[in-house]
Amino acid sequence: MDEKAREHISPGEASQRPDPEAKVVNITGYRFLDLSDRDELRPWFREQCEALALKGLILLSHEGINYFVAGTQTATDAFHALLESDAPPLKGRFKGIYCKVSYSREPPFKRMLVKLKKEIISLGIPSVKPAERTGLRLEPTELKQWLDEGKPCVLLDTRNDYEIRLGAFEQAVDMKLESFGEFPAAVAKLPSEYKQLPVVTYCTGGVRCEKATTVMQDAGFGEVYQLEGGILGYFEACGETKHWRGDCFVFDDRVALDQKLRETSAKMCFACREPVTLSDQASPKYVQGVSCPRCADKGTNSRSYHRPGGNTAANSNDDPGGKEASSAATAKEAASAEDATSNENGRKGEDPASELPDASATARLSKKAKSSSH
Repeated sequence: MDEKAREHISPGEASQRPDPEAKVVNITGYRFLDLSDRDELRPWFREQCEALALKGLILLSHEGINYFVAGTQTATDAFHALLESDAPPLKGRFKGIYCKVSYSREPPFKRMLVKLKKEIISLGIPSVKPAERTGLRLEPTELKQWLDEGKPCVLLDTRNDYEIRLGAFEQAVDMKLESFGEFPAAVAKLPSEYKQLPVVTYCTGGVRCEKATTVMQDAGFGEVYQLEGGILGYFEACGETKHWRGDCFVFDDRVALDQKLRETSAKMCFACREPVTLSDQASPKYVQGVSCPRCADKGTNSRSYHRPGGNTAANSNDDPGGKEASSAATAKEAASAEDATSNENGRKGEDPASELPDASATARLSKKAKSSSH
């Protein structure tokens, strides 16, 4: 698997950032590999991150790592250097991870968590092993060229429904997913003619597509690609293009980014855990911390938020389970923690990184009203 290590921008190059005042450096990445010693790695990562005063979420699974951490330039550079080192616990296994970098004025997370998971992006199919087999890679600039030229292809959005409502590629197929676990069943319902065309899957940062492409190959799709670096990688490489509409949902306190990777005005509804657009915020049914147009008439605000799996507080790309959120900040934090490093499962569970770092990339939490009752 061809992965690229990206250099961090030094403080002296801050002018290259979308917002010169954004001093917090956010880095996300993932790698599928055999981590039989994941339990032993947990305290080591926790100790290193605490020493560097980092905040965020690291998911460790027997199938790999998915991370999203934030801090000063010095601290994130040091964390990246650790991953590139031969430190005894790491044994050089994390060298060359494709690392995405973004910036914010405030830390997207409230604390630092290192969690043990069954999968860094939950799908529930043991035979799907991205470390052994996955789809082809398509660079963002190549996808843009395909779209500019009108090349026949199927652009498949593997994200959850609430993410897609904030933005998507113009011609993308919406799978109508409430969680990534529904993806295999949704693939079985796709038109058979799609199997005769190149299929390009995409998600926030790439991690979900590592498994999605394998599922599609097993379902008989011959030419299956994943967008390298996901949506955030596309924004970074191509900037603003006519092929994308709206914003990109991310699994942290920023909620959404525009094509220039700047935080937008989108918010998260504390009651139903749905993203709230600027137009939604103008509705009389939107009461911050109480309700939004999607849940105001459904009594969702009377339910306490619950996410399956456990309690988190960082930014996971994929799940981290959940406990009741006692405040809007806690709920939002949990949500971000969920997808950031696992990228998609808990929520409904995305992208460590990506999707977590979904490779970036950046779970929203909970499964809409349905999951809330778990």
